[in-house]
Amino acid sequence: MRKKHLLAVLLAAAVLAGCNRPSDGKVPEFSFSSQITESSFESSSQDNSSAESEASLPDEKIPEKIEGEYKIVLDPINERTVVCDKNKVILTGRISGGFKPALSIPHTEEYTQNGDYFTYTAVLKDGYTGYGNLTIFKNCYVRISANKGEAVFVENAESLEENQKAVQNAIVQPLSQVSEYIAINADKEKIAEVLGKITEISNKICDGLTNDYDKLRAISNWVSANIYYDYAAFDAGVPADTLTLDYMLKNSSSVCGGYSNMTSALASVQGIKVYNVHGSAVNNHLTFGEREPGYHEWNYAVLDGRIIWIDAGWNSHCVRYADSRGYVSGEVTAKYFDITAEALSQNHRSKYAEYRDYFALLEE
Repeated sequence: MRKKHLLAVLLAAAVLAGCNRPSDGKVPEFSFSSQITESSFESSSQDNSSAESEASLPDEKIPEKIEGEYKIVLDPINERTVVCDKNKVILTGRISGGFKPALSIPHTEEYTQNGDYFTYTAVLKDGYTGYGNLTIFKNCYVRISANKGEAVFVENAESLEENQKAVQNAIVQPLSQVSEYIAINADKEKIAEVLGKITEISNKICDGLTNDYDKLRAISNWVSANIYYDYAAFDAGVPADTLTLDYMLKNSSSVCGGYSNMTSALASVQGIKVYNVHGSAVNNHLTFGEREPGYHEWNYAVLDGRIIWIDAGWNSHCVRYADSRGYVSGEVTAKYFDITAEALSQNHRSKYAEYRDYFALLEE
């Protein structure tokens, strides 16, 4: 942990108010009182409960079936496992509230409970070919294909390979560039001020937590709950300062690169090395081949030899609109924390990854 820097930087005053939309249009203050303690999923897209016909398929061929289990989230709190077995799609997990799974492909289904766990089995209609969504929690989807009545995961081997390459070839970002992610054209005093605020926030988030995995999950949840997607900045062409820690501390908003930047900075306080990934993505629970991707940024960390993929931006449903609606808060979700590489590759494709050593700037 970077405790040794605490006396060397300026600390911000504690801010403990909630993350609801302010009635007077003010910037929402940061909250430290709503950590996720149970499963919480929600898609950023609208429900698509109708089956998709063969005519709606993209030009590329339906991918070959992936054998074995396809774990959507490894986080033990969430426990969702999906298996494609010939004409069956099987979802298992821990029971939570009144949630019931659903599949938007023609099928018959069976739902059973055993103690705290459920099993959902959907048997696909004979001969059906098309795309659909498996609801794994609330309105959170996994993309599934039917190939003549046989269940097929929509997997993208090219994306999986590119994501692996990015991890294997991650670079260290020059400190001159790291500085610009803290504050634009900042001197050492300004950098110390911003990192002091980041240090205090990170320590509040991780107070009482004893292992890096729980700290990283808490940081991801906090970023999703307290940073609002900045459509005002997006409409303005995403000015460079929008991505800085300084901007987010003042405005509680940013775009995907800001979510990624804040996640890695907060983690660095705890001594957790989080990388920033640059690449492309396809939103609205679709996959590559179904829609043109756009530029995107997210994160990963390596804990106990295992890659932990994180997209705090896609887990966030807090929005700063460019009109009179202002800041509108939404439920924090968990699908894109510790999502498996196979699941991530459905809609995330890396170009390169880099590491930012924020606090090294104070040691120059």
